[in-house]
Amino acid sequence: MSVPTISLVIPAYNRGHLIADTLDSALNQQPPFLEVIVVDDGSTDGTAAVLERYAGRIQVIALSNGGVQRARNTGVAAARGEFIAMCDSDDLLEPGYVAAMGDWLAQHPDCDAVYTNFIPFDSCGPQPDKFAGAPAGFFDGARRSGAFWHDIPDLYVRTVAYQPLFPTGSVIRKSLYEAIKGYDTRFNRVGGEDWEFTLRLIGAARMALCATPLVRVRKHDGNDSGDNIRTVLGTVQILEFALREHAVAAAYRDAILRSIEERRLDVFHGAFARGAFDTAAEMLALLREPPRDRKFRLKAAITRLPGLLRQPLWRLSQQ
Repeated sequence: MSVPTISLVIPAYNRGHLIADTLDSALNQQPPFLEVIVVDDGSTDGTAAVLERYAGRIQVIALSNGGVQRARNTGVAAARGEFIAMCDSDDLLEPGYVAAMGDWLAQHPDCDAVYTNFIPFDSCGPQPDKFAGAPAGFFDGARRSGAFWHDIPDLYVRTVAYQPLFPTGSVIRKSLYEAIKGYDTRFNRVGGEDWEFTLRLIGAARMALCATPLVRVRKHDGNDSGDNIRTVLGTVQILEFALREHAVAAAYRDAILRSIEERRLDVFHGAFARGAFDTAAEMLALLREPPRDRKFRLKAAITRLPGLLRQPLWRLSQQ
């Protein structure tokens, strides 16, 4: 049984205060990664100085700032492993990560990609693992081998309803990563940017999901996903793109359109609550079938008012 080689790629931007913990978790793996590649995406803090402490143990590629997608793709292009593992520069790999992934891939040589369950954590401690929040039926029809789910029916559209597949901890066959052209740089600074790649990968890969949380995903003020309105707007953009560009999306067109409508409505409510009326008005105009309940109609009417009339009525609506 031949265990495939796994390279780790870590994109980093201004993570000098966190990346040492990430690197320690990566370098303490047994068996080790074939290599650990850090792509410094033009950091302006102390990231470079921290990376120097690991000289001889990691490979560092320094770029001008161009976004996480280009950083990931650059790291993959330089990697020598048969498989590429991803880890964001503020997250942590559990000690048995490489052993578990390597063993699964060795026993299932036809598998192209594996995503793992994870535990979010912040300064208050750990939260429930991500798969625990999956809706009923998410894994229905899948096969289970030990800790791994595989042959999951309709995984593409299931992640439209609930998206538990994050870059950190994912392992992807390098040749397939390159065949589908990696992360799309057009989604730089788009909320939920990694999801477009994940959907595209699902459509092309023989994939497994590890039920055991093998990574920890850090939640903090610097997370790109911290702005919920930005993230939901980004996922709408990704779903619209998927309908145009992903061949597999056509089979799920109605479900995707419903999800876009639901997300636009969520953004409308969130923007209205913040008093972000330009965003609320934009979403209102795009809704195909606006709700007919009295509360929504009141919000819509206030959103359409001129500013001088809108503000006092909006303040009353928030009481």
